[in-house]
Amino acid sequence: MLTAADVGLVTDVMRGINAPESLIQSITALLTSTSDGLGGTRVTPVGTEHFGGSTTGHRLGVNAQMAHQEAEDEFQKLADSLRGYSDAIKLWADEVQGVDGSTNAEMTTRAAALAQVNDTIDHARDQSASSTMGDGRYTEPPAAGDGA
Repeated sequence: MLTAADVGLVTDVMRGINAPESLIQSITALLTSTSDGLGGTRVTPVGTEHFGGSTTGHRLGVNAQMAHQEAEDEFQKLADSLRGYSDAIKLWADEVQGVDGSTNAEMTTRAAALAQVNDTIDHARDQSASSTMGDGRYTEPPAAGDGA
């Protein structure tokens, strides 16, 4: 039977890659239901006597024991790797959320600055279009050296 930590590991990985919640629940249910019969299951050790009493039989038994131990070690390495992968996915997801949050804050600050610039431009345009500014006739600028 899968432990709660194992189910949590799978759930964290699936959420880390933004899998739909319905898929996560389906996979969790599948893993839980199919692992119920595996509780306490171990690879049956094979003794050297299973292959007979000859020297060759004994050697086959030793080789079978070594193969079982290697298989068990490899499954443990696989489980450890999956846990490490889950941690890496979780770290990546946290970093992406952090980047998204800081990007959103920066974009909000830039939008506010742009709005302020637009307000200043609008105000300046409104001021330059004032009816109190001259009578609308062209006047020749004073010549250089006229004291102006």
